[in-house]
Amino acid sequence: MTGNTKNAILPTRAANNFDIIRILFAWLVIISHAYILSGSKQCDWLCEATNHYINFSYFGVKGFITISGFLIFKSLKRAPNPIDYLWKRIIRIYPGLITVLGLSILMAYLIYIPDNSFFKFKTEALNYFFNNLTLYKNQWRIHGVFDNNSNTAINGSLWTMGFEFFFYLVLLLLFPIRKFKKIVIVVLFIAIMVLLYGNLMLTNELKLIPFELRVDLVFELGVFFLIGALLGNINWETLKYDHYIFYAACALLLITVLCKLNPIWLCLCWPFIVLYVGQKSSIFAGWIHKNIEDPSFGIYLYAFPVQQLIIHFYKPSVFVLLWSSTIISFILGIASWKLLEKRILKWKNLFAFGSK
Repeated sequence: MTGNTKNAILPTRAANNFDIIRILFAWLVIISHAYILSGSKQCDWLCEATNHYINFSYFGVKGFITISGFLIFKSLKRAPNPIDYLWKRIIRIYPGLITVLGLSILMAYLIYIPDNSFFKFKTEALNYFFNNLTLYKNQWRIHGVFDNNSNTAINGSLWTMGFEFFFYLVLLLLFPIRKFKKIVIVVLFIAIMVLLYGNLMLTNELKLIPFELRVDLVFELGVFFLIGALLGNINWETLKYDHYIFYAACALLLITVLCKLNPIWLCLCWPFIVLYVGQKSSIFAGWIHKNIEDPSFGIYLYAFPVQQLIIHFYKPSVFVLLWSSTIISFILGIASWKLLEKRILKWKNLFAFGSK
């Protein structure tokens, strides 16, 4: 395959539940943020039900990361060269990110309350754009914007982006051996065990390690990402007793939550549940795939600033904030996919040259 395929028609994939559950995971994050950003003394429904043990956004973010590990590993196996692999990651993330950062600065300019000078705003706005574009130097606020909100961040959801791209780079280390299934499984298993040990035994020590990303969160998110990648090596179509494994995983999830065990143990059940359900098909999945497709990334990117903007102008109740931000974020997410992300992906095979 050569670079001339960049204008070829994109192949269609079979409809499955991944589109639905990614939208659901984005909504779980919206639910948790509605309580946090509104300054409510309560937390989301799951958080209250478990006495602050765990919240919806935990399952949403870990679900996103698991699916990412699963699908990105499959992309790595198909990639003819490392440049093609990285290009597909960049073209999937950056068009949407650049757009949301640009629109966020425009929004910030329109509601900016000057405290010193416009020059200060201009400097902070430029820094906001370029710092967040690096993925690793997050700038959360611009002074004079959302100063009266309980949380002054413009888009707190950007924190996961740097971790996810870091995991893409880590997975790239497997490129030379990606075709050797047994070796890949052993390497991933060992890495998962190291991350799990770190999560259980070295949490405080990991927080002290100097790095661009919080190392404790690298270990926490990384174990879900790599388990997703490990499960990407399974031939699910021939997997025996998968429904029994699914039931056992659901039981383990309930035991972990009800007994309030260390949440990291959810890595032993939540990834399998997510991927088992995600690969199934349904009538609703077919409708979503045909009509709405994949707006989850846009929903996730836009929800936080949308919620902050609603709070800035109206100071609504949690209920009003949740449903108004859900509607607006879903509209923006669908528009982002239809008008930007999907069209940009026509260029995804620009560097698809060489042997696969």
